[in-house]
Amino acid sequence: MLSLLGVLVVIVGFALKLQPITIIFVSTIVTAVCGQIPPVELLELIGKTFVANRNQLITIILMILTGTLERNGLKEAGAELIKKAKGLTTGMLIAVWGVLDQIFIIFKIPIGGIPSYVRPILMPMTLGIIESKGLEVAPEHEETIKALYGKDYNMSNFFGQCLFSANASVLLIQSTIATVGLEVDVMQIVAVQIPVALFAMFINAAQTLIVDSRQCKKHYGNALKPAKAAK
Repeated sequence: MLSLLGVLVVIVGFALKLQPITIIFVSTIVTAVCGQIPPVELLELIGKTFVANRNQLITIILMILTGTLERNGLKEAGAELIKKAKGLTTGMLIAVWGVLDQIFIIFKIPIGGIPSYVRPILMPMTLGIIESKGLEVAPEHEETIKALYGKDYNMSNFFGQCLFSANASVLLIQSTIATVGLEVDVMQIVAVQIPVALFAMFINAAQTLIVDSRQCKKHYGNALKPAKAAK
């Protein structure tokens, strides 16, 4: 039972918005100590896990890389860059990322998920749009932005993966249909899902713009609207 304290450390750490790398490192130590796992055995276990599952190794490397970049001013650089963009709103940035993310997922080009890309890069850039207007980010709006990014990421994954013919989800559909005696080619499955994915992409982007626009109007009035060019 004591070994489950590592899970509690993760929950408390994320609730306090601490650095993910620190949370995982402390959670690992707590779990090892409470579970009476010797240091050598712990290192062997981590090593075997890395060898057995390359995805975990890639995830750890990305977390270390992200943490290093954050420490060296990645957030500040992203925020300063976005301040130079004229006429860009927070909703536009989120919606565009959602569309691009789905396209990249379709072609199996990973650009990073919430912890490795959105949190260290896109979130500061999004908040920088508000701060560039001399405004303070409203806590409710910041939480809404996080939710919209999470929603877009899930939508992109769900519909994007179904448009890659060699993806496990498409193969699962094919094998399920085959159990009832119907032979369907994977490209037929992809073709059927294209209009659904496009419709979902449009609705998702529109919903993001509407929700963010309401939050902006609620907390900042017309301060975030692009200034009209003088005639």
